[in-house]
Amino acid sequence: MKSSRKATFAVIGSIWLMAAAVLLAPAPALSAKGDGDLRTKALLVLIPADRENPDEYDERITARFGSIPGVAVGLVSATQGSYSRDQALLDLSQGTRVSRSTYDPTEVPPVGLVGTGEGATVEGWEAILRRAATAPQTIEPGLLAGSIPGGAALVVPYGERADAAFPATDRTGKVSSYRQVPGSSIAEEAERALAGNDFVVVVTSPGGVGLGQFTALATRRHPEVLLIGIQAPPDGAILPLLGIGVAGLPSDGSELTSKTTTLPGMVAGIDVAPTVLEHLDLPVPSEMTGVGITAKGEGDAESLTSLRERLNEVGPRRSPALVSIAVAWMVLFLAAGALFGSQRSRLPVRRIGGLAVLWLPFVILIPAAIGNPSRELELPLVGLSCLLLGFLSDRLLPWPRATVLPAVFGIGAITIDLAMGSELITRSVLGPNPGYGSRFYGVGNELKSGLTVLMLAGLAGLIGSRPKSGKLALVVLGAGLVLGVILGSGRLGAGVGAAIIVATASAVAAVMMLPGRITGRRIALLIASPVIGLALLAGLDLLTSGGEGHYIRNVIQDGSFSSFGDTVERRTTLAWQQLWRDNMPLVTLLAALTAVWGIRNRAMYRPFYGPIWPAVLIGGLAGGVVGSLTEDSGPLLLVGAVLTLVGVSSYLLGRPAETTPEEDSEADSVTG
Repeated sequence: MKSSRKATFAVIGSIWLMAAAVLLAPAPALSAKGDGDLRTKALLVLIPADRENPDEYDERITARFGSIPGVAVGLVSATQGSYSRDQALLDLSQGTRVSRSTYDPTEVPPVGLVGTGEGATVEGWEAILRRAATAPQTIEPGLLAGSIPGGAALVVPYGERADAAFPATDRTGKVSSYRQVPGSSIAEEAERALAGNDFVVVVTSPGGVGLGQFTALATRRHPEVLLIGIQAPPDGAILPLLGIGVAGLPSDGSELTSKTTTLPGMVAGIDVAPTVLEHLDLPVPSEMTGVGITAKGEGDAESLTSLRERLNEVGPRRSPALVSIAVAWMVLFLAAGALFGSQRSRLPVRRIGGLAVLWLPFVILIPAAIGNPSRELELPLVGLSCLLLGFLSDRLLPWPRATVLPAVFGIGAITIDLAMGSELITRSVLGPNPGYGSRFYGVGNELKSGLTVLMLAGLAGLIGSRPKSGKLALVVLGAGLVLGVILGSGRLGAGVGAAIIVATASAVAAVMMLPGRITGRRIALLIASPVIGLALLAGLDLLTSGGEGHYIRNVIQDGSFSSFGDTVERRTTLAWQQLWRDNMPLVTLLAALTAVWGIRNRAMYRPFYGPIWPAVLIGGLAGGVVGSLTEDSGPLLLVGAVLTLVGVSSYLLGRPAETTPEEDSEADSVTG
């Protein structure tokens, strides 16, 4: 009897031990094995935002990515230009992108998804291919899945929209494996799909539940599985920066970046496709312009959210920042007139206001250094700081030399910031605004033509009333070369169009500083100056970046000019579209009328304080005109040049009454 009880207890004890072993054992790793081999795998997980705020950026997703061990965190630029959900999903499948405004039609055609567990077909894919063919560069929807032997698998919850299939669709519109399951089964179904496919796209449940599903996949990930989690592109017209977390990259950092952005903590949506292909040890097609994602340094989800919030503010504050200078200038005019009388204050107010405009490139860095000040603080700070610096520079240097100070401080501060990684200029109200995916660092189009005018004005303050000479013409060209390197170099400003703008403006000003009349040789130099600027930029890129710089990689791909025509077409298309956006037609008209009015009434500037000043005005305007024809921001370059020239003109027209400038008949003859 006792032996029977002992045997019974022994059996029961064994059962309990076995059960405990099963319950307490660690969860099995998400296997990289498929069909018995040890091939590497890749899993792309799209996590919709919470149901209560489905159209917004969900900072909880970024925060969760940053809290999971082994997951590097960042922000992903979902599209280029104006945002839409379906275009962001298409760009993931293409590995390249252009502004959707360059497609015909602009909107992605509606699609449907038909299929079973063996696969699915995207209905309407032919229309998507036809639309892609209208883009001003080679676009191949479905290139990611089409580059993977066996294609991709798709796992989605019941009721998910058809466009969620885009990242898993190949070039023929097929999804190799398609599974619709209850939301509660997403993680388990993803594991099963990964066992038989090298690449799987998964859409989780929304919000916190989806975050839990991603966390489960990350915790059980096999070391050979690349896991990429992204907030699913929402429907709302948000700033297209979304949270992204990646596990399985070869580096050990926790902050994501790529050569597309070179911005710590930020990558582009088009970088996902080459990252997947590189992990699977497959060739990256030349049609993909994205670059593999890497992880460096220490990622901080909170600072990324702060960066996103700042970038979300800079766009709406751009025009008001300019208006704040005008308002501060008007207040100064009224206050000075009330205190000292209009006759006594008129000329000083002209000089101070003109210099305030020239100080803008320097002042915009101040709020960016603070962080993300409120609108109510930033706008008065910009206006009053520009005005105060204008007053101080007018007091420190006699007319017309005070332009040296804003030029030295503005261009100098921006150059230092660019050399240190563009931290301040990127966050400034006139920065490149990486949220919209066209430019992630360096000097944006908003400043290129204005900085060119500022350089010429500062140089004029140094040259003063010296007569024309070949030596001074070389000085102007030399200054233009330096600014062109700063604005155009891939290591600094990364502004390809800046090479054309600066070269044109400098060449025009230099020719005007040569003694004698304009000859055919000088005209040929002017015509050739933009080409010379591009050639010098290409050489600089080769010397400093080994052919991997911004210009060579994005404009002259593969070391040839095969994509140059596409680039010209794209820039021309975008420039034309920019002309008709919002209030730009009126602003452009006002800028053009201002330039024509200044030329028609050029006698008001005389007598010039040396021939350099008409060279500044005409050269700066030429740079703005050429920039408007060659940059994708189009008329914005003309507006920037004219606004800066208004500042220069106001300063010149504020000539102190006691000043007796030297008349220069040759300078007058240049402008008629």
